[in-house]
Amino acid sequence: MEKIRHTAKFHTSGKTNVLMAVLSAAAAFAASFGKILGFPSSMNVAVAVLSGTNVIPAFLGSALAYFVSGTFSEGIVQLCAILVIGAVRLVMPSADHKDDPVFVSLLTTGAMLLFSCVMSVAMPSDTYTASLRMISSLMCGCVVFIALTVKRQRNRSGVFDLTGINGVFTAILYIMFISTITAAPLHVVNLGRIAGTLFMLMAVRKYRNIGGAVVGALTTCGVLLCAPSLARNTLLLATSGLICGAFLQFGSLVIVFVFLAVSLVSLVAMGVNGDTFSMFADLLIGSVLFIALPVPVIKRVAKKVVGVKNSVDLVGQTTSSKLNMASRTLGGIRGQLTMVTAAIDKRSKEATLSKRVRSVVCTDCDMYSVCSKRCVQLDDSFSKLESIVCTYNNLSLDDVEKHLGGCVRKSLLCKSFNELYTDFVAERADSMRVREMREFLSEQLSSMEDILSDLSFRAGQVRSVDPQLSARVREHFSNLGYPNVKACVYIDENLCQRVDVFITAQFRGDLVRLTATLSEMIDYDLDMPVIVKVDNITRMSFAEIPKFTVDIKSFSASSSGEYSGDSFEVFDSSVNEKYIVLSDGMGTGKRARLDSLFSVSLVTRLIRSGMSMQTAHRLINSMLRVKGWEESFATLDIMRLELNGGTVQFLKSGAAQSFLFRDGGLKAIGGQAFPAGILAECTPDVSELKLFDGDVLLMTSDGVEDATAREILRCNGMNAQEIVTALGAKALAQRTGGRRDDITIIAAKIFLRDENEK
Repeated sequence: MEKIRHTAKFHTSGKTNVLMAVLSAAAAFAASFGKILGFPSSMNVAVAVLSGTNVIPAFLGSALAYFVSGTFSEGIVQLCAILVIGAVRLVMPSADHKDDPVFVSLLTTGAMLLFSCVMSVAMPSDTYTASLRMISSLMCGCVVFIALTVKRQRNRSGVFDLTGINGVFTAILYIMFISTITAAPLHVVNLGRIAGTLFMLMAVRKYRNIGGAVVGALTTCGVLLCAPSLARNTLLLATSGLICGAFLQFGSLVIVFVFLAVSLVSLVAMGVNGDTFSMFADLLIGSVLFIALPVPVIKRVAKKVVGVKNSVDLVGQTTSSKLNMASRTLGGIRGQLTMVTAAIDKRSKEATLSKRVRSVVCTDCDMYSVCSKRCVQLDDSFSKLESIVCTYNNLSLDDVEKHLGGCVRKSLLCKSFNELYTDFVAERADSMRVREMREFLSEQLSSMEDILSDLSFRAGQVRSVDPQLSARVREHFSNLGYPNVKACVYIDENLCQRVDVFITAQFRGDLVRLTATLSEMIDYDLDMPVIVKVDNITRMSFAEIPKFTVDIKSFSASSSGEYSGDSFEVFDSSVNEKYIVLSDGMGTGKRARLDSLFSVSLVTRLIRSGMSMQTAHRLINSMLRVKGWEESFATLDIMRLELNGGTVQFLKSGAAQSFLFRDGGLKAIGGQAFPAGILAECTPDVSELKLFDGDVLLMTSDGVEDATAREILRCNGMNAQEIVTALGAKALAQRTGGRRDDITIIAAKIFLRDENEK
């Protein structure tokens, strides 16, 4: 199976490399036609530099474009610069500088300036042409620096951030992109204005009228940079985008009709000229492309772009940082407490009973110097006497006579051992109680540290908040009769649209109608909400319909036929997060059932409240340890399915191995940690895997042998219910006449949801 997977990866990587080479050549080919104020642009050099290892395909694409357009002599500077830059980056010994924006931009600018000067000397030209060559070289270096900076930020955050200087850089790249494709030699239409229309309408969809106005103005700048004669009519894009953004609530078709109507009126008002009909044709083509573009594609692109951060986003980031700082502070305090405990324990071990007796009896004795010469024998004798008094709670003169016959203070020695032993035991008992309190405090600090970390992580997951949509959701619930509503519409780190609503009552309306209304309001298809109620507060969590769906089925059998020591729960913490919790109590019967039920119930409540699996496990471990004087522990097996990102996480504490069945192969997962409730520091086994369509995840209790679980290899093509039924029958058959234990089998089959189902 690993060999097949490696071969598949190799073929996939090869196809990707070929595709990237073709795209680099095509991009360089198109960029080679670019013009800046009528002068050949050097954007094809920027494309070649940014293509990384695909410099040669970019060079060939540029050469082909110059050959087709008959401007090969004008492109000598660009072609030579591409070859030199590619050669320098190839022979550079340090890979750290290859993607450094400053280094690469300086290299690009230097190469372009060098060959521009050579060209000006070899083929003398006027001052205007030479100046444009220099300006074009500097612009090429700036574009490379800006593109690499934006790319680095994109790789770090996962989205194109339009805040601060990064937003300015993105705007410059957009202007250069429009300028480059505007020069494409298509006499009927203008690609720059078509693309500008498409992007402007997409900006209207995400950022309303402000987005339309800004993108329209940037498009005008790009067209002006390439062809000033076309900029006059293009100016209306900003006005049209500003006006059509006010009609966003009526849908895409209405936006397009309003945009075209406003544009047509503006063109007529500006006066009909030779570019009027071409301009309207470009606007019409861009509008048609916007309507024809699948809505999921538009939404996916929109999620990759994060606009200007508002105060809500900044407050969320600040809150996350403060919680993380508080968590680290508690961690530091816990570390200091651990050091204090270790120092006290070390000192307690050094303060033995025999040392105390010697300090009381022997220090002022006349024979002390004589006895000290026999140090090893003396230490051994005192250790034996201490062992006797600790074993029998009393020391007699005969014991002293036997081990220290030469002592001149036998009576005082015997009396001191017995009296100090009583005080010594009381001090040790107090010390043990204080130590237990310190350990308990350390556990509590550790739990608080984990809880704060979870809260910080949850707050940090919010990518961007939409205050306007949040206000509309609050208003809708207020109209339904729910006062004091708290609502938040946001995009999380997995680029999933979410809506969280908190009300101070139980929701009694139609959930289907509510979900449909909110879906229409935020323009995303939401799934039915996950509702959690604590006291008088109800949380309703909506999210986009996830990419994956899962079918979960189970099989259980008790060893005694009455009480099963296994307990499990399947629940949703949100639309995209599904959990399976399985616990096996110590032994069998009613006592084991209570321990496992206690663990599963508490884990479910903790995770539903927003805690992570690790924090829930730590709290369960602490609670089982202080649950009673009798020994109490249980295994803990948690599976977290993230159905939007397509991942699964396992947490195992004393639990049996789980299995992943994929493409006819079987992978064992976890199973190397102690059960919860045994040790103060019980580290669970945590692992994570990527999910694919058709995967089957198998979770079992220890009553199912591994050989039985591996029978899933014979269950290819079965659904989840058929799998657990077949494995359950096999497990029952194997336990007849042998060791009888409770049996629980849970199977989860993963399916990739069809886009048409969303």
